[in-house]
Amino acid sequence: MIRSSSSCPPMSVVRDPDGSSILEQIPVELWSKIISADQGFTREDFKTLCLVSTLFNTICQPLVYTSLAVRGANEPGGYTFEGQWGKLRTTYFLCQWKRDVAGLIRAERRLRLIGDDPSLSTFPRTISIGVTLERASPNLVDRQLLKVDKMDLWDAARETFTQFMGTLLRTLPLFTRLRRLEVASFPINDELLRVIASHPTLHELKLGGCSFSSPTFCISSIRLLECSKVWHEYAPAAFILASSQHLEELRIEDMAAPTILKGLRARPESESRFTRLYRLAIVRSVTRLTIVELETLLTSMPALRQLDIDEVCWTTVPEGDRTTMNLTTIPSLERISGPWSCVRYIVPGRPVSDIRCRDDYSGSFAETRAELRAYLNPLCLSMAGAENITTLHLPHPKVAPIWLLSQFVVETFPRVVDLSLPVGMVKVRDRLFVPPSWSIDSSLYSSDDERLDIEVQFDKGTVEGMVKNIREMVENELVGGLDDSHPRDKGVDYATRAVSSCPAAIPISASSPKVNVATILARFCTDVVLDSAGTPSRHPENHQVRRHFAFS
Repeated sequence: MIRSSSSCPPMSVVRDPDGSSILEQIPVELWSKIISADQGFTREDFKTLCLVSTLFNTICQPLVYTSLAVRGANEPGGYTFEGQWGKLRTTYFLCQWKRDVAGLIRAERRLRLIGDDPSLSTFPRTISIGVTLERASPNLVDRQLLKVDKMDLWDAARETFTQFMGTLLRTLPLFTRLRRLEVASFPINDELLRVIASHPTLHELKLGGCSFSSPTFCISSIRLLECSKVWHEYAPAAFILASSQHLEELRIEDMAAPTILKGLRARPESESRFTRLYRLAIVRSVTRLTIVELETLLTSMPALRQLDIDEVCWTTVPEGDRTTMNLTTIPSLERISGPWSCVRYIVPGRPVSDIRCRDDYSGSFAETRAELRAYLNPLCLSMAGAENITTLHLPHPKVAPIWLLSQFVVETFPRVVDLSLPVGMVKVRDRLFVPPSWSIDSSLYSSDDERLDIEVQFDKGTVEGMVKNIREMVENELVGGLDDSHPRDKGVDYATRAVSSCPAAIPISASSPKVNVATILARFCTDVVLDSAGTPSRHPENHQVRRHFAFS
């Protein structure tokens, strides 16, 4: 990135005798290859380069506005302005009210500025509306429960949200190349759904913790639907949006198995089978899917080609149950990613050539070639044939000694081009469990300088004055922060087009100093008993580790 100090004179542009700039003689296509995210440039870099020259502005401006994040546009509510919670608690909700109103004003202005500008509205491909689910407001409080002097606060917040919703409905069609819309913690009504359905280029929709105030309908233009943390009561409304004749990808995150099944079963009979769905992903499920639930789910997706299941979403197949899934279910599956017990249950009888296994802590360890063949035999039963499997990722727990596993894989799967093997040499007796770390986000709590006086009477004039002050604050932020309420690059001087901020540190990849792999390998090798041929013998100490140590 080109940087200069604000105290230095502007850098002169080198020009040819004919007056053309040396930079302008390089083809735009070549500059586009150099200045791109693939080369490590960030959005802040693109913003800065827009100020360098007209050429760089032409190249970088579309990259700045490719993704438009309309932050803070959540429905206001959940405020408790009454005294029984104590002065500190009431002060917190007043500060939250102030942040919500400011966020809505900022979001409305941001959306209006870009949407109403014909030169900018063609750039966004993705628009994200709302807040992250962790920052969602509490449950709404009935307006009638508030005291009279607090109702004006509520009404002002609702009016600000109504203005934002009107701007959203008006400007969304103006983004003529919009492809993806992400909506989080946001109320979806019939008007917004009809605007989405009528958009000619909008084909991807992500819903995160959204609510629905009216019945929904199938949107045939949606090819990819993502549902994340959709509440149980709204799951049917969310899944009805998917058209059985047009949906191609479905991704489900952070939802319980009963909620997923309820949403899909609520679809009309004519829309119960997804005839064009080729990819399904279920990740971070709150509760695990049983075998019956998974088969019921997959039965409605006959054209599925790719299946991705997180290890926390799958219930291990119990011993004694049938070992493979019904062959009439997803008969065209080509790629699967999931826990080992799920993979070996689904692969047989299907033309799977891309297999990516994850750790499900099965604890199996093959010590002989016969045991290894029996362990990996389900993969060899793929209709594509073991010789045609091109991608193979085996689970992280030790499958077999690496000298045995590598030789077997080379002989059995000769056409593998993407291979991932666990490097294990001995059988691990126990596994060390490290509990996840937990942290508390303190950013939601207000500081002393943000606290408001809760003893005043909030009449209509007072509230209007508060909203006016917030609006002026937002306007100043937008003018001085390059249309960003939290600009990371504070050193941009718009008068001189100079940048005085410190250059970003270049990350350097390095191995962790806490693990000395060579020392660990040497320690294990000294305890391995070899036979006359130089290979590990059948001595029991070769397959046991006395210490609670996992090595992969």
